[in-house]
This record gives sequence, structure tokens and C-alpha cells, in this order.
Amino acid sequence: MRRADWISIDANWWVHMKSETMAASKIVYMVERSMIWHGDSDDASYVASVEVVDNYVSFVLDGSEYCFTAQQCAAVTTNLVKLLLRYSGLGICQGSAVSVLRLEAIGSWFQLFKTQTSSAERDFLQIYESGSKGLEFCASGSFRHPELQHGESVYYKLVICLNDDLNLPCLGIEDRSFTLSFEEAFWLVEQLWITGLLVAQTGQST
Repeated sequence: MRRADWISIDANWWVHMKSETMAASKIVYMVERSMIWHGDSDDASYVASVEVVDNYVSFVLDGSEYCFTAQQCAAVTTNLVKLLLRYSGLGICQGSAVSVLRLEAIGSWFQLFKTQTSSAERDFLQIYESGSKGLEFCASGSFRHPELQHGESVYYKLVICLNDDLNLPCLGIEDRSFTLSFEEAFWLVEQLWITGLLVAQTGQST
């Protein structure tokens, strides 16, 4: 068996690709990190992970797994970027200048998702904007579970908004809510962007 190869997605990102024993389109990518339960007095933590699994992305938060298509990853990423840039610009939940510039750069790649996610079935999040504090930006909607058999219909309910008690980004999926620091949300943006793009490219090559 040949030595496994490494390919670069970006100057800071590398993806492990096995060769010979796997199809050329098979990509192995998995990352995880510790997240903080913000607002808890003891600052308890949980594990978040993002992984490419065949033709979808497995996204796990504190033991709850959610499966996203490439297009769904793009929708979540797009709206997380908008939320972070909006509230950073307002002086709420500020990130570093480097992080803000990187978010703006990622935003410029969103068109690539549109050209590579050719599925006729697309899920989008509805955007709500207001001048009221804490309601300047909110995105919500439902995503189909990508791994169900034809005819089955199960959806994830999602919301991306500001936790105005803590002035931090919040991601709600189904009956769970995860408040994130700017840095944690930035990490999710990067990982969902990478894995979504990898899944889209894999789909194009099969």
C-alpha cells in the first residue's frame, strides 16, 4: 500500500486522503475541539466535532449528531459569517481584525458552493433583520436529514441568532441551544466551510 497523501485546501488546512485502498473520491477529514457552556458558573465544557462521512457532513455537539449536505453546510456557514460580521461591526461579540478579514474572505467563496451543489433539493434559512438590540440579525428554517430513505421526511429546525443575555452567537438545532464565543463560532465556520466544500467536490467526481 502506498503512503497516504496529504493535500492542501488552504495554507492553514490539510486534508488526509488515503490512496489505492480507497476510491479516488474518498476523503478522510475529522476535527474536534472542546467548547464551553457559556453562562454556567463552573464553565463546564463539551466536545464538538465535524467529519466528512461519505456524501454528507457529520456535525456533533455534546453527543447530538446532525447530518448536513454540502448545500446545508453552505447555508449555515453563510449565516454564521453574516451574524459574526454584523455583531462585530456593532461592537458586540468582537473578533480580532485577522478573524474578521478571514470571515470576509470566506464569504467571497460562497459562490463556489452554488456552482458545486447541483442538487435540485435545497434548504435555505430565512433571514430576519431589525433595528432592535439583539434582533439585528437572525436566520432560521428547517433542513432535511440527508441520510433518510426516499419518501421519509424528517427535518432539523435551526436558528442562528444572538444570545442577548450574554452578547454571544447562538446556534439552536432542534430542542438544543449552543451559545458560542466568537472564536468558537469562527471555528465552526471554518470547519463547515471546509467539509461542505469537500463533500461538494466529492459529489462532482462520482
